[in-house]
Amino acid sequence: MCGIFGGSFSSAREININEILQSISHRGPDNSNFYSSDKKNVVLGHVRLSILDVTSAGNQPMLDKTGRYVMVYNGEVYNYHELKIGLEKKFGRIEWESSSDSEVILEGFSRENVCFLDKLNGIFTILIYDIKEHLLHVLRDPIGVKPLYFTSQNGDTFFCSEIKGLLKINNVKRSLRLQSLSDQIALMYTPEPFTMYNEFYKVERGVHYIYKDGMKISEQKLFSQLNQKITFGNESEIFKSFTSTFKQAVNRQLISDVPVSLFLSGGLDSSSIAYEAINQGANIHSAYTISYSNRDQQNDGQSSDLFFAKKIAKQLNLDLRVIEANQDFMTLLTDVIDFMEDGISDPAAINTYLICRSARQDGIKVLLSGQGADEYLCGYRRYIAEKYLQNMPVVFKKYLSTIGTVLPDNIPGPFNALTRRINRLAYAAGQDEIARLSGYFMWDSPTRIKKLFKYEEGLLPGNALSIFFEKNNHLSPIDRLSAADQQFDLLALNLAYSDKMSMAVGVEARVPFLDFELVRLMNSLPEKMKIRGNTQKYILKKVMEDKLPNEVIYRSKAGFALPIRSWFKQKNSFIEYYFDREKLKRQDIFNVDEIMALYQDQLTGRKDNAYILFAILCQQIWLEKNL
Repeated sequence: MCGIFGGSFSSAREININEILQSISHRGPDNSNFYSSDKKNVVLGHVRLSILDVTSAGNQPMLDKTGRYVMVYNGEVYNYHELKIGLEKKFGRIEWESSSDSEVILEGFSRENVCFLDKLNGIFTILIYDIKEHLLHVLRDPIGVKPLYFTSQNGDTFFCSEIKGLLKINNVKRSLRLQSLSDQIALMYTPEPFTMYNEFYKVERGVHYIYKDGMKISEQKLFSQLNQKITFGNESEIFKSFTSTFKQAVNRQLISDVPVSLFLSGGLDSSSIAYEAINQGANIHSAYTISYSNRDQQNDGQSSDLFFAKKIAKQLNLDLRVIEANQDFMTLLTDVIDFMEDGISDPAAINTYLICRSARQDGIKVLLSGQGADEYLCGYRRYIAEKYLQNMPVVFKKYLSTIGTVLPDNIPGPFNALTRRINRLAYAAGQDEIARLSGYFMWDSPTRIKKLFKYEEGLLPGNALSIFFEKNNHLSPIDRLSAADQQFDLLALNLAYSDKMSMAVGVEARVPFLDFELVRLMNSLPEKMKIRGNTQKYILKKVMEDKLPNEVIYRSKAGFALPIRSWFKQKNSFIEYYFDREKLKRQDIFNVDEIMALYQDQLTGRKDNAYILFAILCQQIWLEKNL
């Protein structure tokens, strides 16, 4: 797990590569180096977090045995042992210089070219330069777990694991993208491929690109096997296949030459991974979770993760490391925003940062995460909401929509969360299908979000979702929601902040639910195996019934977040600083009166605007640092 930089230029040029690599050194504190071509028209840089083969033999940039190919690579390939054996069966004995997965990728590419890359199973971004043909090969994993940004300017193209590396390039152009600000308020993130800058983009996942002299000359979609349906005979066969594939996925992701630990919220997903890891004899002794006060739990309508996390930790004989959240964590944003650099404002990012920081202080370099199950197995509340509305007669939908207009926006006390959810369902009931499906992902309507900006013209908050749902109208509403979850919330939010927060402190976050073989299986499941009646993630729950306590398996869905609603109800000098009327006016971006009205409604309890306000707070910190 590392950070990479690459550049393909139209002509020879000098690059301040050491300064660029220093800006992403947190991703790879163990080693740093670079390669520059003889013609000075290609440069590759690498900072290393050593996980497999921690010796210098695993350092990069790495040159293959023929001297033709040089590579920088970020990630882990979990099936590299099998690939290594396959190469020797096909080509005879290979004199390996290291025991790293990096060398396997490079030597496999040297022998089989692009078709070898199609065999990888892992999380990765790869840059390989063909010295003979002057070609730069570019690939990002097909799930999009690892990020890779690029910009093409003046005939040159640059790639980097983080935007901050691109910003260090001499004379690079950048300008603020207002649509990204509106999307961030609507969704808590900027949909791919966009970023906060008009000139910077994310590389599309699962596509092999070739660049020469700064220009893209070809592209080819790889990993089509992930969407090739598996045929099952009956439900018994499905359960058997899922059980086996899930075990293998967890086992593959235990490979490491450094200590491994776990995120453990006490929810089904993280508990299932913890169980399988320990059951397979993993050398794991600890797990990490977040807790916060009873008052904050009640204000936010969240259940206590700590009770369930303790229960699983006790069952598996794990040392549970508990990080206690408090309002002072808000001030961490001034540091964390430097890493949430492309428009992310999910409070869960702070949780991830705190857990990863604590783990790193304990000497842990690898953490297993439960991300991915909700998006592939229909785990969010919106799936149940959509099922209700699909089966509801039109007259009842109209009645529910009317009820939503008279219900209060915010009720203090234990019924607050229930009121919010009823209001959201009532609002959805009055929408057409595209607006309804898109609305499940958004924190307010596009019309209201546009009013937060001084210049509304051209802004389309959340419009990428509407386009997506229209384009995929051949799918059932549930399948469309799942596909959107994978394309939007998983890709641009959950995986993005997990990478940024873990790598900020030199920790690798792994995602066993996104193992390629398991993804293919989940893509093949009939809808009834994902959601049956009111039971979500049906197959996972059934598979784990004889392994985990029922109260863990069937507990209510709880978000992995901080008590933002509770914290925004209390006046706070940190928040007040960024919501200063004059400061907002000077930016000449926002409708200051609208934002201040939102803030006052939150303080007085008239309406719940906490997540929109949190997004604006994150933006204010980012804008102060970057404008």
